[in-house]
Amino acid sequence: MNLNVPDTRQAELAARLSKGHQIVAADAADEYGVSVDTIRRDILALETDGKAQRVRGGAVPVSTPAMPLHTRLEEGSSISRGLVKAAVQEIGDAQTLLVDGGSTVLAVVEDLPVQGGRLVITPSPWIAIACQYKGIAVFLLGGTLRPQGGIATGEAALDRAAGVAADIAVLGACGLDEEFGLSSDDHDEAQMKRAMHQAANRTIVVTEKTKVGRRARHRTLAMAEIDTIVTDAASDVASVLKPTTTRLVLTG
Repeated sequence: MNLNVPDTRQAELAARLSKGHQIVAADAADEYGVSVDTIRRDILALETDGKAQRVRGGAVPVSTPAMPLHTRLEEGSSISRGLVKAAVQEIGDAQTLLVDGGSTVLAVVEDLPVQGGRLVITPSPWIAIACQYKGIAVFLLGGTLRPQGGIATGEAALDRAAGVAADIAVLGACGLDEEFGLSSDDHDEAQMKRAMHQAANRTIVVTEKTKVGRRARHRTLAMAEIDTIVTDAASDVASVLKPTTTRLVLTG
């Protein structure tokens, strides 16, 4: 393989990005034996082709908006059991939870042990129904239902979220990047997630490996605002998050 050929280099870089890996220009230049400026030109070409998103010092995978939650649930999902169990362990015996929507968080709720006195506050009807099946008390935050994450949004929902207090907020992710932080495909969902974070003593983000290193459209929380991240990303992929003060729980 001749890495002096731009098309060959760019194909290699594109393959890494497609697997959820971040490209650090200086590291790639050392690996390929070319200049940093050459890698920057490669990244610019990939961005033009819609295969990369430039960031300071390199590139991250392009994040495309997720399909609506009800569609994803109909198609089925394969959430890592290790990821679910680690998230449940992090939640522990917390009595009051603010719980986000999305398929990953739903899988966590479906595995929560029944515990006397526990209350789940959520903007997601899917989470609410899962709690009722398990006999967990639930308070549903109403509002305009957004399709991507399947959560209620709008002023009324935000007001209700501001009027509660929780031990832990459990949030999902559309993207999670060291510099951009937690991000969401939908602006209104980003606002609701932030309101849940502000109403809780502690915030846990539970995310699959495909979301690490990605930037969704709307910044939701800075990395420093997240207390714990639970992910099944491999250590080399998640290593970009380690310079932060956030606790990182790897299950991959």
